[in-house]
Amino acid sequence: MFMGPMRRTFFFIAFLSLSLSTIPLSWAQEDYTPVSLTFTLYSDGTARTEYLVESDALQARIEVEIFGPPYNHLVIRDDEGNPLVYSTEEANVTVDSLGALELTFTYLTMSLTTKEGIVWTFNVSTPVSTRIKLPEGAAIFDMSDIPTDIGVDGGRQYIVLEPGDLSVYYMIGLPDVESEAQEALTEAESHIGDLEAMGYVLTEARSILSQAQGLYDSDQYVESKNRAELAVTTADETVEDAVNAYGDIGRASEAVSRASSDGRTDGLDEAQSSLEAASTYYSEGNYAEARTYALQAYQQAATAITPKSNSLLYAGILLLAGLGGGGYYYMQRIKAKKPPSGVPVDSSQAREVNLDLIFWHHQDLRLEDKEVIRFLAESNGEAFASEIRDRFDIPRSSAWRLIRRLVNNEIVEERKIGNQSLVRVRDKYLK
Repeated sequence: MFMGPMRRTFFFIAFLSLSLSTIPLSWAQEDYTPVSLTFTLYSDGTARTEYLVESDALQARIEVEIFGPPYNHLVIRDDEGNPLVYSTEEANVTVDSLGALELTFTYLTMSLTTKEGIVWTFNVSTPVSTRIKLPEGAAIFDMSDIPTDIGVDGGRQYIVLEPGDLSVYYMIGLPDVESEAQEALTEAESHIGDLEAMGYVLTEARSILSQAQGLYDSDQYVESKNRAELAVTTADETVEDAVNAYGDIGRASEAVSRASSDGRTDGLDEAQSSLEAASTYYSEGNYAEARTYALQAYQQAATAITPKSNSLLYAGILLLAGLGGGGYYYMQRIKAKKPPSGVPVDSSQAREVNLDLIFWHHQDLRLEDKEVIRFLAESNGEAFASEIRDRFDIPRSSAWRLIRRLVNNEIVEERKIGNQSLVRVRDKYLK
């Protein structure tokens, strides 16, 4: 406790002249009277608090409840400006107040303000009329009570509110929503125009941008800005759909051409019809429908088959006759190859793998899985696990895991022949 020398002498004499029973040696509840309260708010949410109370000069200690703990840089002075000794416990401050007629509490706190978006809120419960000074450049847009006074102090707007539960809502640096909306409209127009110049049809984005302009014309600037930004997002999403649709149409066109070259014309008319529909929708800007029909065309082309005819049947009979006539020579060549012990010789026709069908049904295959499937297709639809390891130079464990994935996806089946494992493409994926 700090006190001037004349004041200390006065109170020492006073203590000697009075009975000990009349001087409390500890504080009493409510031995102070609130006089004034001022909050100065800053742009970072800090509130500087100045709280003035009257006290009983004969009270040795008083306990005062202050606002917004935790707090920093607390200083308490008496009516002569002398700093006083104190201790704290949460919101309660115990002050050695003997001889003080008034106490001024000054401190900083950040617990009285909150921020959501660009809106700050100041909340406090006070026992006395309260003066609230806003940050520089702040604008109030709502408060809990009608102020008793409004003014400007040192370039800061202030309001005075009656005691009670107080709330003040304010914004710092209120944005110019009109200019922001105009800027958003300009950027959206430029962005959409550039994309349209590249050949994209952006009907939906144009419609949204038109709505944004209408909102701006009716002074609904916030809504106008939001719609303009949505128009840009919609345009970008439409372009992404267009790029995907273009790629799908290209893949479908390749699948149709490949099926035609292979003579797989049974079911190809449907694929060509779907492909034409996809192209029409694309030119109209309906990219979602274009993708749907392109994927449908790809699947139809992948599943197209070679038509059966009598001429092919006769050709097959002649082929079998020729094979029978040259059987001895064929068997001698087979024996000369000397396959591993226990491996049966398959004298059936070549097994042609339909890669398009596999890759259509299993679009999430890994790159290495696809390479092995292509290797199997080149190897008459089957190969030993050891051949796969040698072909791709991978460890036994890696080859085992890769084969397991293909088996689990029901693309291949695995057969044990002697001490070797034969990996064979399933019949459903043969042409």
